[in-house]
Amino acid sequence: MLTGQVLLDRIQKNVGVPWQSQRSDGFSDGILHGSADTAVTGIVTTFTPTLEVLRGAVASRKNTIICREAPFYSRGERAPLFWRNSPAPPKEMTDNDPVCRAKQDFITQNNLVIIRLVENWDARRSDGQLRGLVRALSWEKFHVPAKSLDEYDPRNVYFQLRKNSLGRLAQDLQTKLKIHGVRVIGDAVSSVSNVALTHGLLLVADSERMLREQGLDVVIAGDAVEWEAVPYFADLVTAGKVKGLILIGQQASEEPGGGEMAAWLKSFISEVPIEWVPAGEPFWVLS
Repeated sequence: MLTGQVLLDRIQKNVGVPWQSQRSDGFSDGILHGSADTAVTGIVTTFTPTLEVLRGAVASRKNTIICREAPFYSRGERAPLFWRNSPAPPKEMTDNDPVCRAKQDFITQNNLVIIRLVENWDARRSDGQLRGLVRALSWEKFHVPAKSLDEYDPRNVYFQLRKNSLGRLAQDLQTKLKIHGVRVIGDAVSSVSNVALTHGLLLVADSERMLREQGLDVVIAGDAVEWEAVPYFADLVTAGKVKGLILIGQQASEEPGGGEMAAWLKSFISEVPIEWVPAGEPFWVLS
């Protein structure tokens, strides 16, 4: 029988790197919520297990969710250090926070198992998050791999696209990823071709590394620290060093990796159905 623990054991066996059970800051991969002995009826992969995702999993008779982000907003200041990745939020939080209480009740009542898989997934030689995003954009043929790196090495993020304007490139991203909250720094009519594509949070240090690649026109990322990376790029554009920065949103940049993870799980899990269920873009914008 495929239980939560058997599933986790298979993931550990197939991930291809020495398993990290816990980071120094308390975050860990593994079963966050639910019993390891629960029989798995189906698996959903997603960026973050929102209540909507959980309801969809239950409706499709899948009781196990594998995600990048924990379900209880544990990275904020409101989460005490002793509860960054414990099996459940402290009783004080569920008693005082109706959102946490409702979500915890839903997980318990539906016998759900929630597994976090981030550190070990990202430690693999092939960057599954980047691969998923590239496939969502149909950019495989535009990848320009460095000779010294694997094709989807996390540091190998360069693409040579057909010449386009910065504005049209941003529109193309919006259309292919079916999102609304794209933000751009730079002149919309400037011509771009050489692109660095990354996912998640963009730090200045990451930007500096990518910009060592000669002729880079634009960097595409999930989000950025607005008081740091954003003015950094604004100054780069003003100085003529790059044409622009496009931010597609943290969730939009990471979500396609859930599809890649689902495909990977299917290569060694055959007993139950596996489905990628995107949490969806959380924002809408004024027209």
